[in-house]
Amino acid sequence: MNKYLLLISIILLSCQEEITLDLPKADDKLVIEGSIENGFPPYVIITKNGGYFDPINSETFNNLFVDDIESVEIWYNDNDGTKLDSVILEQITFFDSLPPIYTDIDYLTSLDGNGVAPSPYDFSKSGRTYYLEIKWNDQIITSSTTIPEVAGLDCLWVEKSENSKEEYEYDIRGLYSDPADQDNYIIVKSKRVQHFEYKDSLECLTTNIPDGSLKIIDAGSDILINGQSFETYFPRPKDQGFPNGNYNAYHTEICDEDTLEFKEDIVMIKYCQIDEPSLKFWRGLVRQVGTNGNPFAEPMNLVSNINNGLGVFTGYGSVYYKVKIIENTVVKDPYTTEEGLNILDIF
Repeated sequence: MNKYLLLISIILLSCQEEITLDLPKADDKLVIEGSIENGFPPYVIITKNGGYFDPINSETFNNLFVDDIESVEIWYNDNDGTKLDSVILEQITFFDSLPPIYTDIDYLTSLDGNGVAPSPYDFSKSGRTYYLEIKWNDQIITSSTTIPEVAGLDCLWVEKSENSKEEYEYDIRGLYSDPADQDNYIIVKSKRVQHFEYKDSLECLTTNIPDGSLKIIDAGSDILINGQSFETYFPRPKDQGFPNGNYNAYHTEICDEDTLEFKEDIVMIKYCQIDEPSLKFWRGLVRQVGTNGNPFAEPMNLVSNINNGLGVFTGYGSVYYKVKIIENTVVKDPYTTEEGLNILDIF
């Protein structure tokens, strides 16, 4: 019997042949993340697509950056379709490890030390349709988007989380009355602008570690709730998976016989109306991130509104709310530039 097994093994091994696949290289395309919202200048982040089998390392990542863009322009038309006003976006780089951002440099140079402009930014207004044109390597990449009319929340409030593991964990809930006379496509983002944690594992110290940027909570349409009022809640987003996190109220902990104080989270909620083409992209992204790593999840391609490229150009009719995680806190009024909202808050 062992002789037969040895013979079969020899036969199988002798039949092995190394095959090298010559995979075609994907054509270079620009990947666009463009944004324009009421009261703030537009910005566009431009990278290139990468190959599916490309290695994931710093060199590959840096090769996705694009530094030879010829021009980036955004404009809107009058009722006759004639270009009425436009902005040429210029490149700025915050960190070498991040792709450059194209925006209105004149606006940035007008800001004071707190990031507040001396006057409202009138170029970006609700109800207008904006057109994007990027010129690169003899190619023209275009898109368009509309900033919808703003429709904010009735109120938000803080209440004890039913599924919390700790006494200091709370949820943010909200009430929204959907306008019956218009189709609404909604995207909600949030970030903690104040969040205290242990400074490190070796010292009994706390420090403020806010979230770096806004993350998506959800995106959807009002098809099932058109004209109705409904209650919802805003879980804390995570880097992967569907949002399901809580927020922290003020609490104390004992560390080496010392009592450490952890201040309450302060949360920025960005509640936006967007147009339908933008919703298709962002809703697909939410589902893709939420099912990341699930081998049984259905694969999907993101729906882009970029012509001759990839990505999305989104107009946001935005309302901001600032919520302190203190039990029974109720917030009815939006957080505006008069209260301190600035350009850094929109990212």
